[in-house]
This record gives sequence, C-alpha cells and structure tokens, in this order.
Amino acid sequence: MTQELASQGSKQDSKRCVYDTELLARIEDLIRGFQAQVRDAQGSACEGAMVYGLRVLVALANMVLQKRDMFEIEPWHIISAHAPLSMPGEMLLRVKDFKNKNMPPYEAIMAFYDHGYTAQIDGILFLAALGQFQRMRQTGREKQVSINISARSLRDSDFVKVTLARLESLDLVSDEKVLIEIHESAPHLSLSRQVLELYRAVGVGFVIDDVGMNMNDVLRLADFEGLAEFVKLDRHTVCAPEGEAYALDQVMSFVETLMPGTLCVAEGVQTAEHAWDIVQKYPSILYAQGLYLPDEREVFQREFKAAQSDQGLASARS
Repeated sequence: MTQELASQGSKQDSKRCVYDTELLARIEDLIRGFQAQVRDAQGSACEGAMVYGLRVLVALANMVLQKRDMFEIEPWHIISAHAPLSMPGEMLLRVKDFKNKNMPPYEAIMAFYDHGYTAQIDGILFLAALGQFQRMRQTGREKQVSINISARSLRDSDFVKVTLARLESLDLVSDEKVLIEIHESAPHLSLSRQVLELYRAVGVGFVIDDVGMNMNDVLRLADFEGLAEFVKLDRHTVCAPEGEAYALDQVMSFVETLMPGTLCVAEGVQTAEHAWDIVQKYPSILYAQGLYLPDEREVFQREFKAAQSDQGLASARS
C-alpha cells in the first residue's frame, strides 16, 4: 500500500521529490490495523467515530503525499520582557479532505486513543509535525514550535525510538526549539523520567498543557517537577471570574506551590488588553495564546503596546 500511495503522489506531483517513507509506512500500518477494528465495530455505538477516524487518516496520508502543511501555527504571544523564547507557536492539526474541506480532528484522534492506538497516532502526527517544521525552518517561517502528544505515548518504546531518532536528525541551532506538550496524564509516569531526560538531551523541552486544579493536574505537575519548562493554563481558568473555584488566582497559587519558578502560558486570552491585565497580576505568565488573538505576532505586539499606553494614561488621570 505504501508503494500505491507513493505512486499516487507521483501522479499528483510531476517534480522529482523524496517522500517520508517512514511516515507513510506507519500510516499504512495503522490503516490496516484500524480497519479490522472498524469491521468488528459494525452496528455498535462507536462505529461512526471509528469510520471518521479512518477517513481522517486517509486524508492525512494524501496531504503527506502532496507535501501540504497540515498544521496551523497558533503563536504564543510575548507579554513579558523575561520571555525566553522569541517566537514560539503551537502546531494545531488542520486536516482537509480530497475536496479541500476541513475535517475536524478531535473526534478522529479520540477514536484512536479510545481503541488502543494512542502511541501509533501520536507517532504519525509527531513525525508529520517535524516534517512541516523542517520545511518552515528552511524558509525562516518558524523557529520554535510545540507539538501535542499524550503522556501515554512516552511509555511506548517504539514511539520513543522513532521520535528521538527524528529529533536528533534535525540538528537544531541555538535559537530553534521543539517543545512537547503533554495533554494527558499517565499513571506512574515517574517510571519514565529516564526517557524524558533522553528528550532533554537532544534539546527538547516539555510543556504541561491545560492545567486547572483537578487531581490529574496534581499528578502531572508532580511527575514533571524539574522537567517541564512551561505550564499552560487552561482557557476556562484564564477566563473565569476572579475568586471563583478554579479561577486564575486559585490555579496560579496551586502551580506556584507545586512547581515554584515555573514559567506559564495563558491560553484562551481574548484580547491584548486581557493579556496586559493578566501579566500585571501574574508576572510569571510570560506568553498569551488564544483563538481570537491576531495570527501575526507583530500585530499583537502593536495592540499590546497600545493597551499598555492606555492603561498608563488611565492610571495617570486617576
């Protein structure tokens, strides 16, 4: 099937090019394995989600063959002079079908997670993300990116082996960075600390994603103490009214107690004014990220400076 996929790609691209055969082979293996699960699920409540997962995987293979970007970069906007990274951004999966229509990926990814294919789908997406990052590096578009995976994948030897090998081949320079965002906890992850150190040895940093104040967050913060470079604060927390349970003031106190000195990223930030208010109250929050913030870093910085000026004028008048 890999040869068939490569043959299709050659018809779509008349120019001579090299395909990521490792990535295509992994997609092929997952398609074959998951097809059997889909057949067994016929008539069940999960059949629709599993079929959709398979369709998204096939569409993803087509995008690989066409060498199309399948991740959108959502910037971490700098809101503090102490921010250590100059232009980080999160790689968000954006799959399109053969008619170039968007295929929302969340349900598809969860179909693989829920049926025992977490490490396989994470491995495919990680390799695809690194491939796109490599192209972006060459054109100077991006230098620092974060990639989402489940913590469970870090307990899979094949995932660790293939991702470490690919990361080592990148040969990152001083101002380049790959961050791994951990968006799920895993029991006894502390057993994998030696593995996490292997990633750090090749220059990879860790980010704990979507931190609020539930028990899973307590476990994740404990597991990654001394290893995580950043904590991402859940968007519901960032936008909750101050004083409520799980609001930003409560969660920041929780994070600073368990991981003192950790640098933070606020997700779900609505505007540059919102970002300015946040950093005034919580200096350890160095970056703002949000769906409604500008895609261009320069535009946000202009808006952020304007918010600073407006606040300064308001303070002077009062």
